[in-house]
Amino acid sequence: MNIVLTGFMCAGKTTIGRKVAKLLDYNFIDTDMEIEEDQGCSVEDIFKYGGEECFRDMETKVLEKLKNVQNSVISTGGGIILREYNQSILKQIGRQVYLKVPKKELLQRLKKVKNRPLLKNKDADTALEEMFKDRSLLYEKAECIIDTGQQTPQQIASEIVRKLSNEDKDRNL
Repeated sequence: MNIVLTGFMCAGKTTIGRKVAKLLDYNFIDTDMEIEEDQGCSVEDIFKYGGEECFRDMETKVLEKLKNVQNSVISTGGGIILREYNQSILKQIGRQVYLKVPKKELLQRLKKVKNRPLLKNKDADTALEEMFKDRSLLYEKAECIIDTGQQTPQQIASEIVRKLSNEDKDRNL
């Protein structure tokens, strides 16, 4: 079984994903890092020189490569769910977990980072509002939704493992 973490940028998918992988003794894969390694440059550079569509194509290619992995926790880029084709691949790859962060909390986190291509030269409030409109319902399709609230990454990771383990037990009854 694989666990696929989805959610907005700065939701903590990478940090929490590493902790979930450690708890389960699974491999950890970050789709953005896979793209950067493959391309030899940052996501920011890919957006700068190739544009968003080019980056989204790369995300799709990474997902196609991940169809055969097992026992992995996969942290995805925030916009990976925008393509319907990607949504179907994500379902094939593993159990989706949406890390739901309150909008106000996300805004605070986003104001602290500078390397987010979709926020470059934009008002964070306006950009985030647009993203919420475009993405929230797509994220909500996940099998498991974790309200991160004020929990630590370790607490969130433990909750993910507990919820998915309980769901597995319920399925076997």
